[in-house]
Amino acid sequence: MVDNSAEYPEYSPQSNPPPLRRPWPRTGIMILDLFIALSAWIALSIIIPLIFIFVRVAQEGTSVVESLQDPAQLLRLIGVEGIFAILLVQNIIFVGVPLMRVRLIRRESLTTLGFHSEGLLRLILIGIGMGILVLFGNISIGYTFSQFGVEQNQAAQFPLFQGDYLGQFLFFTGAAILAPIGEEVLFRGYVFKTLQHVTQHTSWGIFVAYGVSTLIFTIVHAASATEGILALLVPIFLMGLILAWGVHYTKSILPSIIAHGINNGIALMALLTCVNNPGIEGCPPM
Repeated sequence: MVDNSAEYPEYSPQSNPPPLRRPWPRTGIMILDLFIALSAWIALSIIIPLIFIFVRVAQEGTSVVESLQDPAQLLRLIGVEGIFAILLVQNIIFVGVPLMRVRLIRRESLTTLGFHSEGLLRLILIGIGMGILVLFGNISIGYTFSQFGVEQNQAAQFPLFQGDYLGQFLFFTGAAILAPIGEEVLFRGYVFKTLQHVTQHTSWGIFVAYGVSTLIFTIVHAASATEGILALLVPIFLMGLILAWGVHYTKSILPSIIAHGINNGIALMALLTCVNNPGIEGCPPM
């Protein structure tokens, strides 16, 4: 038998291929980061409103106990400035945690999170199309639920008041611009793409990436309403699937940010029209 190891070293009997690294630890790190981000968001979502409440109670000389027992009074004391502060901090966390993990700790390219704009016009057009699809789906599902007497009251949780245009502008900025960026970076750019990466060699992996990332995205929004929760969460779950498809298809989070922003922006413009013109037929109770 002729030994060809000198001429063809790759066939050397002493050379063994390096062991394949299992990708699952990356999932564990992602879960830890997600826990950190959501825990910080929940904690600050409690602390920030309390700061606004106590400051305004002290300024007005009213009772803290009575204010805490009246939901309408609580919303007034927190104000749109408090809600904007929560949205600002929330989305700094949602963007900051993935960026620190991917860019500062792993030293990986930001394309890992879907930060790329190659074929910009195409990405924008896909984002607009997805936004229209998401909006149409949300309206259709909401209408279907309303026919069965199930309506969610998310709008009633917002401290929006007629004529408060500065407050409305701040809220619109937070909900239609900041939230789409932060949520897409965390839930699609980090969670979805991480799950897609670690399960890419399995036949079922992409379904896990879609399902888990969308489920987490939906659960995070569960506290946005106190009535008709199902009428809120079903459209959000559908929206999460469409946005995940956008990242899967284009490998960029730009279309999902655009679509998310279109959905939130148009919904908020309709809500603000109702706030500033009370009594319009079809407006949600405020």
